[in-house]
Amino acid sequence: MKTTNHMDYLEFKALSVEAKRGLDPLWSRFIYRPISFPTGWFFYKIGMKGNSVSLLSLLLTVTSSLIIVFGGSDGIVFASFLMMLVGLSDCIDGNVARARGETGPGGEWMDALSGYTVYALLPLTLGIHMYLYSPHAALPGLWIIVGSVTSIANLFLRLLYQKFVNNMPGVSTQKGLKGSGSLLFSKFSSEMGLIGWMMPALLVASILNILGVYLAVYCFFYVMSAVLITIMLVRKVT
Repeated sequence: MKTTNHMDYLEFKALSVEAKRGLDPLWSRFIYRPISFPTGWFFYKIGMKGNSVSLLSLLLTVTSSLIIVFGGSDGIVFASFLMMLVGLSDCIDGNVARARGETGPGGEWMDALSGYTVYALLPLTLGIHMYLYSPHAALPGLWIIVGSVTSIANLFLRLLYQKFVNNMPGVSTQKGLKGSGSLLFSKFSSEMGLIGWMMPALLVASILNILGVYLAVYCFFYVMSAVLITIMLVRKVT
């Protein structure tokens, strides 16, 4: 494998396609991934590393979060567009790292850092935005609670599952939960996640001014997911 910036575009694309074949949610497969090939190759050719792309994603997440809170109603669509770029960058960093032969635990950790920052900040900042710019909410602070619960439930289920995988011999992240129901849940969770429909749905919700619906749906999904994963893992170890 070539590990410098002399790999041509076709080699770069072939390497990326093979690594992610069949794993992407629909939005990523048809939108993010095709765009990520030329974009990732550009970053690769100018000498960027996969970790640098992850850091750029982290910066975009923090910037968009600040815009969501302080930018008012006029900034929410722009912030949502930035979050679309965050989703795209999550498809790019691994492509660049593989092309440079720099994959490993450090890169996986950086990728997790950028993704978990999204899951921690986005629901919370949306809740703050709704609280500040939806003064007729039924209860003061209701949206902040909804956003906080969404963030906590999402991170809780991911931490719980990863802890299970790390402490159970012979269990991988792909095969930790077996069975058709578990596979269906895993697929649905992927479709709802960072490189799935999360960001395009956010952009649509911002344009249509239905952020409350968006946040409520994700709150319900992650709370129910946390409960389901907890029950399934408890049953597996008892």
